[in-house]
Amino acid sequence: MPLIRRTANGTRFDHALRRGDLRRIRSGIYTRADAWDSLPPWERYLARVHAFALKRPHAVLTNESAAALWGLPLVGSQPHVHAIAPRSGDARLTGDVQWHHLVDRLEVVTAQRATVTDPIETVVNLARCRHPAVARVAADALLRIGDCTSDALLHANEARSSKRGRAAARWPLSTATPTPESAFETLSLLVIEWLGFETPDLQISIRAADGAEYRVDFFWRRCGIIGEADGRAKYVMDGRAAEEAVWAEKLREDALRGSAAGFVRWTWDAIRRPEQLEQILRGAGLSEVRAPQRELLRMLAAIL
Repeated sequence: MPLIRRTANGTRFDHALRRGDLRRIRSGIYTRADAWDSLPPWERYLARVHAFALKRPHAVLTNESAAALWGLPLVGSQPHVHAIAPRSGDARLTGDVQWHHLVDRLEVVTAQRATVTDPIETVVNLARCRHPAVARVAADALLRIGDCTSDALLHANEARSSKRGRAAARWPLSTATPTPESAFETLSLLVIEWLGFETPDLQISIRAADGAEYRVDFFWRRCGIIGEADGRAKYVMDGRAAEEAVWAEKLREDALRGSAAGFVRWTWDAIRRPEQLEQILRGAGLSEVRAPQRELLRMLAAIL
């Protein structure tokens, strides 16, 4: 989305703002109202990050702001732009900018005309100070993109001189996997585990009753139950019309149901309200194999 900088003579900008033709993204930074109004929340956040980088080209972006520039998925709303404070005393919230003080000097690079912490350091920062689900979503995505391993993330975490957040970061970094195909699948897997259910296999190919092989999101092999994280992208793939995609998915499900002991679906609402997913999985015949981690679930629901 093109950003427009205000010139010394801003009369025309004032008129355009009053008419509603422009939206102000940051002081002196604007974009067309129709473009802004059509953006989903995560792209509006990315535009805000770019606008900050235009105003403060020497600031180093970090945490969620760096993740957004690297194309890593974020969890929940993003009210703040995150940057590294030049001095420890500058680590504070100023307007919508959260300045962070970091003891260690991190690798920084230029991405999309902004100075940012590199992808590995970005994920480690998230793992050290955010809910483990936030870090796992970013870490899984980084491993899925390639050029990174869970061992590399762990090494970067352990190599820092600062101990703050080091122990907390170990779990999301050590368990990261490239197998989930989306943030939705990563969050689904985490909620399943934190509810206390058996960990399913991910992205498994199953030969269905019609003789065809289909890949499923989740499969509890021991009890033969298929689980599908039902995101909207599943119904708008391959350039097909929505009704064609829905029909094809119905035929796929019918074939799979004949090959499994159970078949369940859930949507984003079941992640935001874990008790819904708990009921869905119990209804399919699954039972808990470990104590649930209710506090992690409560904290996750609060940020989604």
